[in-house]
Amino acid sequence: MNQDINDESLKEALTYLSQIDPDLEKILKIKNNQITRFKRPSGFIGLINLVVEQQLSVASAKAIFGRLKRAVVPFTPKKFLLVEDKVFKSVGLSQQKINYCQGIAKACFTKKLDFLALKKMSNYQVEEKLTELKGVGPWTAQCYLLGCMGRIDAWPSSDLGLQVAIQRLKNLKKRPQGLTIDEIAEPWKPYRSVAALILWSSYD
Repeated sequence: MNQDINDESLKEALTYLSQIDPDLEKILKIKNNQITRFKRPSGFIGLINLVVEQQLSVASAKAIFGRLKRAVVPFTPKKFLLVEDKVFKSVGLSQQKINYCQGIAKACFTKKLDFLALKKMSNYQVEEKLTELKGVGPWTAQCYLLGCMGRIDAWPSSDLGLQVAIQRLKNLKKRPQGLTIDEIAEPWKPYRSVAALILWSSYD
């Protein structure tokens, strides 16, 4: 069964991670166990939000997505497909991201992508399904699991912020990537989403 992040499971996760990893415990003590939640809307709007966020600063992505929401009303796949490219460009979307978002809208409109069906799937199945879409890679899929679905053991290992935070946390000479970051995170299962939140909170 897929466990979601709620007040009770979050508390359990923080206790477990503190016991299993002294470095995470140090961050939690500094933060007084207060960590920032990564939350995005579920469904079409949430996935588009994450595509907009790809390779952008938080501030830039927030500004562009805010303009996009004002340009597409209501924010539905059908409406999205009726909007001209020049409108998307005017809010700050690149042509590549316009193509990605239109592809996602089409997949939703034709029922190729069913967000309700995702709820019944395992993390692996959700990632597999989402990454079938052009422009949705492992980072976007894992962030959808974490931020939009609230799954407690998602792990966006390719996230630059996580890599830098782990490098600092573990006093590594180089920024960890690929298998190294997954090996480091192995003991944090089944609460890697919460470990990610702790690591991101170390920037605050």
